[in-house]
Order: sequence, then structure tokens, then C-alpha cells
Amino acid sequence: MSVLVVGLSHRSAPVPVLERAAISGDDLVKLLHEVHDCAHVGEAAIVSTCNRVEVYAVVDKFHGGVSAISELLSRHSGIPLDDLSRYLYVHYEDRAVQHAFAVACGLESMVVGEGQILGQIRQAFRLATERG
Repeated sequence: MSVLVVGLSHRSAPVPVLERAAISGDDLVKLLHEVHDCAHVGEAAIVSTCNRVEVYAVVDKFHGGVSAISELLSRHSGIPLDDLSRYLYVHYEDRAVQHAFAVACGLESMVVGEGQILGQIRQAFRLATERG
């Protein structure tokens, strides 16, 4: 099993795309369950803010995980996969962990060093833990 990140942020997508992709409330919980129910996903958490939507997952197959998560993000955002995929980034194994730490400490934020993201990551982890 390996860590996989599939997402989009202010660095990879324009604001209108981020606005359509943003997920919250019941939709976030629904997407979390759908990602977790994918054949190649063992665990999942979703960070969704005004500047990023990222799915963190533990997967047993890279391509199967990327494909399933990308399709779910497309369906939930209402953006066709062909259009959305140009804005998505993928990080795997060590690079995924490195990305998670860079996001958590604010290095990937619009304002570098912004501390609010750490709380948002804690909230995503808490929600994922509570939902199994």
C-alpha cells in the first residue's frame, strides 16, 4: 500500500475551476465514502478549501487509484474528466508525503506560511477517522 495524492490548487487551476471543484458538508462526506469504497483504496482523507481540493489515499495500485479518484472528482465537480484532468496533479509515495508536509506547513498556500491550512488538514483527518 502506498500514499497517493490527487488534487488541484490555486497553482494548477483557475479560480472558476476551484470554485466548481470545492466540496463541503454532506457532499464532502459522500465523496469521502465513495473514494474509500473504490477497489484500490484502503484509506482516504479529503482536504477541501477555497484554494485547493486534494484527495489523500492509501492505495494498492497507482493507476487504479488515480483513475478512480479523478473520475469521482470530475463527477462531484460537474467538470468533464477531459477538462478537469489538465488541472489535476498527482503525487505518489515519498513525493505524496513530502507534499502533505509542504501543504500542512503553509509552503503550498497562496500566502506562504499561512497557518490556517494546518487546522483544515486536522479537520480532514478527524472527519476521515470519524467516518472510518
